[in-house]
Order: sequence, then C-alpha cells, then structure tokens
Amino acid sequence: MQNTAGVIVDTSVWVDYLRGRNSGRATPLAELINQRQAILCGIVLAEILNGVRSPQERLHLNDLLNALPYRETSRHTWLRAGELAHSLRSQGFPTPLSDLILAALALEHRCALLTYDRHFHRIPRLPLYQPA
Repeated sequence: MQNTAGVIVDTSVWVDYLRGRNSGRATPLAELINQRQAILCGIVLAEILNGVRSPQERLHLNDLLNALPYRETSRHTWLRAGELAHSLRSQGFPTPLSDLILAALALEHRCALLTYDRHFHRIPRLPLYQPA
C-alpha cells in the first residue's frame, strides 16, 4: 500500500468489479476492500446506484457500500475542482467535472486514486494508486 490515507476508487473500476468483467482490472479493488483501504465518495456512490438493475442488487450494494469509509466534499473540494478545471481547460485538456471532484477529494484527504482513465495523469501531485 502506498503512503496515503486510503484509496478513492473511480466509478469505472467499480463497474468492472461489480459486473465481474475484466477480472484482472477488478482485482485491485477486491484487495483494497479486503484491506479496508477502498474509500467511497458521493459522486461515485451516485454513479454506482444509477446503474442498479434490481431491488436485490440494490440491497447487495447497500451492504457493501455502507461498510466502506466515506469522504465528503467540502467547499474547499469544490474550489479546488474549479481551479483544476480552469487550469486543465486553459492547457487544452477539458476534463469531466465528476473526475475533477474525485481528484480534488483525493488531494484534500491525502488519498490515492484508483482509476483507469488516463486524463488523471495530467493533474499535478495527484497520487494515482498503482496495483502491485
């Protein structure tokens, strides 16, 4: 585990994990959950629940997701996300706001970020989780 206060997990990683697809890509999340290092946040929670297909799936997810540590956005998070958006856009790299919120949360809470999206590499000082 890298020297961070846990790992915020991007929605695309959760989708692979929950659907059992691309098991190699889902393995790092399974390990983080077992080590109690996977962290949930509001934007990812909303995106995961948006994809729920049945009441049974929702119950299963509630049990899993309620057991995870949670990081909340603050005014500081939103300010940092806006600053990142402006900086990246001015460099010619517009980035989805939801991803900038994840990055701002990770920076604010000194967490790493587990993602497969390459645009996160453009964010200065953002610790990206690298599975062993």
